[in-house]
Amino acid sequence: MKSIKVIIVGGGIGGLALAVALRERGISSEVFERAGDFGNTGSGIELTPNGVKSVDCISPRLGEEVRASGWSSERHCQDMPIMSWDGKLLKSREVANFPAKWGAPMIGIRRADLHRILAEAVQRPGRAEVTVHHRAKVCEAYNTGDTATVLLSDGRKATGDLVVGADGVRSTLRTLVAGDVQPRYLGFTSIRGISKRPAQHGDGFVFVGPGGHFFAEAFSDTRLFWTATVNAPEHSWPRKPMEQARADLLRLWGDWSPPLAETVESCAVEDMVVTDVHDCPPLKRWHTGRLVLLGDAAHPIGPVLGQGANMALEDVASLASLLAEHHVPAALRQYGRVRSQRANKIVQHSRLIARLGHTTNPLVGRVRDALIKSMKRREDTYRDKELFNYNP
Repeated sequence: MKSIKVIIVGGGIGGLALAVALRERGISSEVFERAGDFGNTGSGIELTPNGVKSVDCISPRLGEEVRASGWSSERHCQDMPIMSWDGKLLKSREVANFPAKWGAPMIGIRRADLHRILAEAVQRPGRAEVTVHHRAKVCEAYNTGDTATVLLSDGRKATGDLVVGADGVRSTLRTLVAGDVQPRYLGFTSIRGISKRPAQHGDGFVFVGPGGHFFAEAFSDTRLFWTATVNAPEHSWPRKPMEQARADLLRLWGDWSPPLAETVESCAVEDMVVTDVHDCPPLKRWHTGRLVLLGDAAHPIGPVLGQGANMALEDVASLASLLAEHHVPAALRQYGRVRSQRANKIVQHSRLIARLGHTTNPLVGRVRDALIKSMKRREDTYRDKELFNYNP
């Protein structure tokens, strides 16, 4: 099979991970990232077993570096509690046994650390060349025969054997591949931060309550990252100064069980990020010709299942392996078919869980809590069996 070159639009986690995966397989790539730097990318990432196995598939060395920089579930002294807003235990996540049960641990890692690891990895010598361009905004892409081309806003042009859109929720490539499919607001905002580990439940915890959800996960001996999702009109929270956002979160949920307030209070405003949450209707196609989508460009997903980055890493492992084994058209057809089935199912499930999890109806809230309790002794919940058991 002749050597190929891949043009990657987007230098986030999915784009850089793909560049690493391709180089490991002897495939060169060129990455175009519109930002000059990545700034505060906010909070952290829970790499669940499916994501960790995908990282290992991308590059064994990358897997070792991720484990060294994050906090593995094997180090958890206690199970992770899932609680009602007033601190009543609904269910515990038995995270310490994940390697034995699912073939890989859960790893909490700062998003900035994961991005740094990937940025350093693409700079190392390897089996193929990787070139990364910053301040390079792609505004157009098209196919001509066996080549694909991107046009940049400054007039530059780059060509390769295919173009991968890893350019996020507001993807330029999505419109070119799948038509005018706009992100849809899910009805809630995500407030994220990094804090000291609280005295109680320092390894991590989850709260569910009226109109929101709070998740915290350790990433070091002393600190954890957290995400609060709060029902709100679109754009209302992102417009707030960070000091006000933190104060308003404490005002809304300050009387929830103590670890939550303690966690939010210890977060510096420079370690906070606020964004509205969107997903997309399932796409009818993930590729057209030699243009293909990956990660949030193909399947933006709400945070309630914690699968955004994990699904992107699954995409990367799948696409890179297929490109190493098949000619480009066949690889893209198989990638689109296999990955869309899994991703679309998980996006739809996440949307359903988000509606249930963010209810303000007391009766529905009691039903939600009862459902969580009912899973207390079940071995194969949807989250576990369908998500964690995945092998790239």
